[in-house]
Amino acid sequence: MARSFLEFVAEDQVVTVLHGIEAAVARSFDADRARATGGEIRRRFDICERLIRHLRTDLGWGLRRVLDHLPYYLRCELDGQPWEPDRRTIWMPEDGV
Repeated sequence: MARSFLEFVAEDQVVTVLHGIEAAVARSFDADRARATGGEIRRRFDICERLIRHLRTDLGWGLRRVLDHLPYYLRCELDGQPWEPDRRTIWMPEDGV
């Protein structure tokens, strides 16, 4: 059974997560210069949700780290490029990676 989104994102973080997903999806459409159809928006949202779920539950990443990396990992997924999650154990948002 799939875990509920709220099992890995606190209720008070949902708006932040949705804004992060919206920004990543919008950025991906801008980069593609593609028309944002309902189906394609949903597909990209689903990819983001899967990525967030993996990074939060499997790797134990903090939310800020996940959202900072989300646009890049979404881009990799859309381009069919392999990617590996950053394996550093110490991460700071200001380091640009």
